[in-house]
Amino acid sequence: MKPRSVLLALMGAGVASALAVAPRAPSAQPGAAPKAAASAAADAGVTNATATDAGATGAGATGAGATGAGATGAGDELPLDAVPFPAEPSKQPTAAEWKAAPRVRLSRAGPAAAGCRAYRAREWLRVRCPELTVSAISLLGGKAEGVAFWIDPPRGGSELPRGGEVMFPIRRGDRRVIQILTFGPGYDGPFTLLPAIVIQEQWLDDEPAPTVTAS
Repeated sequence: MKPRSVLLALMGAGVASALAVAPRAPSAQPGAAPKAAASAAADAGVTNATATDAGATGAGATGAGATGAGATGAGDELPLDAVPFPAEPSKQPTAAEWKAAPRVRLSRAGPAAAGCRAYRAREWLRVRCPELTVSAISLLGGKAEGVAFWIDPPRGGSELPRGGEVMFPIRRGDRRVIQILTFGPGYDGPFTLLPAIVIQEQWLDDEPAPTVTAS
């Protein structure tokens, strides 16, 4: 085996160890459902929450297939609380609902999350980062109920996954922190898991609306 082939085989093994395939969710476009995020390496110091861990079945999630999701464009983002949040919890949105969901503006978004887009359907929020090379997604703390993650498969001839998304409900009393990780150089080589974006969501009982940030 040539040295280049050995290197590619080792790289592929590194990716496989960082990701695990979850049950596919219904997609707005057939054959494009993304993979669920897998547990990060034990020495990364984070705890991954998959759709199963979070108590979500994955039904109705759109994933990468709904690239046209959202009735609004980048210049037409609605405020996060433009439409009142329902008083009672509702079920996870269907693929059709996500496809028609308007794009919303988070409370704050830093430069790291400039390429991410957020959509809202009822009290559910979907944050998608289509161009980020995602190695893992982890729930660092807070409510896991309804939380689900996806990592897109590699595309464009790359051996690394490109794109990922997070979905969770926003309800009064909620607090949660979610971290999206990428690959980068480090002590473990080119497949070291490095923090890329942190999403924080909270809705205190005495606040009129929730706060969601990505940085």
